[in-house]
Amino acid sequence: AYEIPKRDWSSDVCSSDLVLGAPTADSIRLKLYSADQSGSVIVSYRAEGDAGDKQTTPITLNRAAVLDAELSGLKAGTSYRYRVLLKPATGNEIQSREYRFQTARAPGSSFTFTIQADSHLDENSDLDIYKRTLTNVLTDQGDFHVDLGDTFMTEKHAEPFTAVVAQPTSKATLDTRYIYERANFGAVTHSVPLFLVNGNHDAELGWLVDGSTQNIAIWASKARLEYFPIPQPGKFYSGDSFVDPNAGNRVAWYAWNWGDAQIIVLDPFWNTKQRANSDPWNFTLGEKQYQWLNETLAASTAKFKIVFIHNLVGGLDGAMRGGVEAAPFYEWGGKNLDGTNGFATRRPGWAQPIHDLLVKYKVAAVFHGHDHLYAKQDLDGIVYQTVPQPSARNFNNGAQLAKDYHYDSGTIFSSSGHMRITITPTTMTARYVRSWLPKDETATRKNGQIEHEWSVTR
Repeated sequence: AYEIPKRDWSSDVCSSDLVLGAPTADSIRLKLYSADQSGSVIVSYRAEGDAGDKQTTPITLNRAAVLDAELSGLKAGTSYRYRVLLKPATGNEIQSREYRFQTARAPGSSFTFTIQADSHLDENSDLDIYKRTLTNVLTDQGDFHVDLGDTFMTEKHAEPFTAVVAQPTSKATLDTRYIYERANFGAVTHSVPLFLVNGNHDAELGWLVDGSTQNIAIWASKARLEYFPIPQPGKFYSGDSFVDPNAGNRVAWYAWNWGDAQIIVLDPFWNTKQRANSDPWNFTLGEKQYQWLNETLAASTAKFKIVFIHNLVGGLDGAMRGGVEAAPFYEWGGKNLDGTNGFATRRPGWAQPIHDLLVKYKVAAVFHGHDHLYAKQDLDGIVYQTVPQPSARNFNNGAQLAKDYHYDSGTIFSSSGHMRITITPTTMTARYVRSWLPKDETATRKNGQIEHEWSVTR
């Protein structure tokens, strides 16, 4: 019922079909999709400074199916250039433009990455603003891009840009939304690998799992794994190795090192088996993920430890809202809402609340979304950063959202835009890059301007 971005295969393998992901020190994955084309694909690539190209063996591309390729044996800490060559089932060979990617950097290296949250693409979103943000992300030329969830929205809407609450009734309908979103991401992901963080509207929710395979939570998990290159635990990434009998190896929480940073992605949804609106203590990482987080932080020697999560585990109002005002409560902070200590009773055998773990191991920042505004806050030496929405139609409601969602402190701005993070051996600097359409620009509102920035030194 809605149009998926398409392109003319007669002249180029379009960037909207390419999604890079799961980069390591010596490899990267690429997923390519075409609704109507089939044939044979070769990826030709070279390290910066090398004279000659290397090529993959031919890989079969089937119509309306995902091609999954891995480039391996790469040089660490190296910028690469690549092209995709398609020999269609009929017709002449097509060659893409030249794209880029970066393999994992060693400690002591400087680098940049970008973050977005809550693209939503519902009735309160604007596709032109979202495209403007993605163009700004590509301009930053980061090593990778992190999406903090509420991207696919299938827990709430079967189609984009609608206020109608209706979940997809089949996996085919749900898959269409994933295909649509990967086409939007394609403006960036041909040259900037993508990392996904689950949001509450992305349907991978424990309370929706019913034990069957014909279930929206299972469909969503499988679609994420099918259409996007998700990191797999191994020598470079650690994380969720559990294989669900119906969903497979979901890998919704994972960690990796890049330069002087350790980056940790958390998932508070799959292990939450009961809705949290009646009791926010229901919200949980689950013991396995919690213990992995504890062990991962304890073993790390990285200067800048960074946590990504869609919302704090518990939050406020039964709707997972808030930043540092919500941090003292439930699994995240250990207190009941009345201020009494509930952690020992509600999480018996667990070492300490999540926030206390982060303080103990000197985490630099927690980036979270969910609340559709920019809010930079500090608590016990940790920056709590709410990431702005990249597609928001309303660019004046930051103060009202902060009031509604209990933000009583910090630096507050409205959306739309993304965040650019630069890490050097001594400093992590975060910048809010604002997105403005030409019609909304003024002398003081320019697309790509830095609305706010902050730094942490080590």
